[in-house]
Amino acid sequence: MNNFLESIPLIALLGMATYTDVRWRVIPDWLSGIGIGYFLIFRLFHSEQPFYYYLLGVLIGAGLLYVFAVLKPDSFGGGDIKLMAVVGMALGWQQAMLFLIIMLTFAWLFAVAFKWAGYGMEMLPLAPFYLLADLVVLMI
Repeated sequence: MNNFLESIPLIALLGMATYTDVRWRVIPDWLSGIGIGYFLIFRLFHSEQPFYYYLLGVLIGAGLLYVFAVLKPDSFGGGDIKLMAVVGMALGWQQAMLFLIIMLTFAWLFAVAFKWAGYGMEMLPLAPFYLLADLVVLMI
């Protein structure tokens, strides 16, 4: 992702998802719908890779989170899975995999530090880590 039309909308969308996830523990469907719609249309008219590269980003990124959610219920919510679909459409499958590794690493480190500090935690809102991972991927 190397231009304004790609990075700013994703940062804005992930920022809104962070707000709603931290405040209400929900990532609204309409937010993911707007993101998928925007990047679907954007990728039809502007893409550095073939269109299937971005569709694979959706399938692999969201698919992996879905498999984890099925294997370990309550590990990922539907909003997290749909948000990963947006990221996959925005970044394509290779960058989406890098993004996913970075996001899960940050979330894991935070959870370990939080637990080590003696705080209990029911569920960790993941949207802040999506935003952080996106900023890291943009810098790479």
